[in-house]
Amino acid sequence: MANELGIFSVDNLNMTTIKQYLDGGGKASDAELVLLINLCKQNNMNPFMKEVYFIKYGNQPAQIVVSRDFYRKRAFQNPNFAGIEVGVIVLNKDGVLEHNEGTFKTHEQELVGAWARVHLKNTEIPVYVAVSYDEYVQMKDGHPNKMWTNKPCTMLGKVAESQALRMAFPAEFSGTYGEEEFPEPEKEPREVNGVKEPDRAQIESFNKEDYAAKKIEELKEKAQPQKEVVEETGEVIKEVTAEDF
Repeated sequence: MANELGIFSVDNLNMTTIKQYLDGGGKASDAELVLLINLCKQNNMNPFMKEVYFIKYGNQPAQIVVSRDFYRKRAFQNPNFAGIEVGVIVLNKDGVLEHNEGTFKTHEQELVGAWARVHLKNTEIPVYVAVSYDEYVQMKDGHPNKMWTNKPCTMLGKVAESQALRMAFPAEFSGTYGEEEFPEPEKEPREVNGVKEPDRAQIESFNKEDYAAKKIEELKEKAQPQKEVVEETGEVIKEVTAEDF
């Protein structure tokens, strides 16, 4: 069946096939599946060839995102396409913005954005897009997630390229968004015996000395003598100390 899915016609895409073979399909509502099917048929996208991703986490709304490679493949098939340039925008050590070619920067340069320029045969002015790092970096527990930590230039370059191709060919890619433009949903922390698992920010800010000092104070308070008093007369019967336990 896997081979059939790889070559099947998108026109044959249906709910049964998606629920059975597509990750997240079994958790989606009928309305979400109808949206995916219509989007795939409208744009001739094959979800089983990783041209479009259907992302479903728990009860959160499903996300339908398109791969950058699909945008690129369809652009190269368009007779009006005349090439694309992609690069990153960096701040150098002197505080001056520079536009680098490709997704490359030195250690001394700070990544602040990315740009893409699509050339078309029927117009002299290319389609140009510039995007900001702060607007698209995907965070997890207060920090860039794994991909944006390891390959920030590549990820931001994909965002700029996807947006430029959508602007250049609106009829081809109407109503779609690239996978790098959607943040990874924050997962709820696990809870054991009513206590929630700490997130990354809480773990990193944990101060062992402060925690130990707080616990010592709590133990001291418990060790203070406690008086047993007769309510009617107010008479102290006995002072209870830590040695009594």
